[in-house]
Amino acid sequence: MKHNLANSFQMAKQINETQVEKLKKEIYKEQRIVNTMIQEIMWGSSPNNINFDARKDFNISSKDADLFYEQALQHIENETEWYQR
Repeated sequence: MKHNLANSFQMAKQINETQVEKLKKEIYKEQRIVNTMIQEIMWGSSPNNINFDARKDFNISSKDADLFYEQALQHIENETEWYQR
């Protein structure tokens, strides 16, 4: 019984570590998308071009591109910091 419990805890720990790594990668990708959009907004690119580039470069949907674009605008409007690439 003790052995099975130890194995279960070890498996749970490995699953947890895997999930943490997946979340970190997802957050990093989202930060890269927003950073790229912020840069393109600051360069004066049109919203349509920015969203098209994001869909193509990051393989995301139109809906997601719109949401990330809104986040980028909020960062600029609120003068909040974002992560630099």
